[in-house]
Amino acid sequence: MSFFLSIVIFLSPLVDIPPTAIWLGKGIEIIQGEKIKAGEKASTTKMMLSIGDFVRLKSAMESSTDLCSWAITETANECMKGAKRQLDIALNRESNQRDLIAAYEHRLKVTETALSKSENYSKILLYVAGGLAIVSASTTTLFIMGK
Repeated sequence: MSFFLSIVIFLSPLVDIPPTAIWLGKGIEIIQGEKIKAGEKASTTKMMLSIGDFVRLKSAMESSTDLCSWAITETANECMKGAKRQLDIALNRESNQRDLIAAYEHRLKVTETALSKSENYSKILLYVAGGLAIVSASTTTLFIMGK
């Protein structure tokens, strides 16, 4: 008697389901197929399967009891992959930023050294120009007085 009840309970969701529908489990809406004859136009854009493919898909989906656990496992795996990818990006970003900072520090030192040399050359040229101006003025004065 209990064996008979077990079979009835196991098969009970399948009793009300038409052959063109796929039942995925309790709490999930039934996927309803639409039978279309050759040459007939569909009312909306739809995906088509051959009868053999539909039967294979229907039997695979209805006999699979682990769809929810599979979906949860795949979702968790994708989340873990995403978290690892973001962790790698974050860790590499830190080393990349360290390298970038070191490069900018080196560039700053080179620029400061060049600026310091340039300022020294500017001072030297200022004194040379001032000295030449004095020599020029003295020479001009001596030339005018000598006449």
